[in-house]
Amino acid sequence: MKRFWPFIGAALLAVVHYAASLAIVPLTLKIGATLPEGPANALFYNVLAGVTKVLYFPIISLALYPRHWFPGDMITIPIAFNSLLWGMGLMAVIWLLRRIRLRVGH
Repeated sequence: MKRFWPFIGAALLAVVHYAASLAIVPLTLKIGATLPEGPANALFYNVLAGVTKVLYFPIISLALYPRHWFPGDMITIPIAFNSLLWGMGLMAVIWLLRRIRLRVGH
């Protein structure tokens, strides 16, 4: 069972990333629409826009998919794939840091 923990961890990180990716855009748009001076001058809006760019990197922000293949709500498919990449990448970093910590500790 111990050998499956990295895959379970990657899946959990992907689910959290997917939920955050789906929630951040409506939140950013709603906050931007309620600002009286416009969204360009608001610090919180700019922070949310920056977080959106980070969450959607690389698949969505670089548009590494044919847009006509995923019209409307089907955009969630590349978002899910992006989240899987993030989950696997973060789990690889965690695994690497643990390996380094174990080597330094001995």
